[in-house]
Formats: sequence, C-alpha cells, structure tokens
Amino acid sequence: MKIAQALIQLTPSKTYATRENAQKAVEKFYGDRDFARQQTYFIATHTDGRFFPVFIGERAIQEGIHFKFNVVA
Repeated sequence: MKIAQALIQLTPSKTYATRENAQKAVEKFYGDRDFARQQTYFIATHTDGRFFPVFIGERAIQEGIHFKFNVVA
C-alpha cells in the first residue's frame, strides 16, 4: 500500500535574523494586548537560516493574522 505524501514549503513574508527578533515582532504587532498569548504559533527556520513566526488554526485566520504573518490551518 502506498501512502500519499505532500511537502509543504512556506514562503515567509518577512524573516528575522534571530528567534528573539521574530518573537519581538509578534509582541510588537499586538502591543500590550494578551492576544498573542491566546494564539498558537511557532518560530520556523527558513532555508536561508533566518526565522519567521507561523500561527496555527482557524482562529488565527478569523483574527486576520494572515495579513501580517504566515498561518497554517
């Protein structure tokens, strides 16, 4: 039995030199709100060694995060 496989490659809209800078970008985008803490996301590494945040789930799309950062749902 063959199992179908698909490779998903994300193309970031913007990358950051360090993980810390990517995290700061998320925090800056949301300001003082605790909104980002209510979202699930991870910091991915691009093929060039730079970093970018990726949010997970439909809730992120409903909140419009996809206009600023990558979202997978």
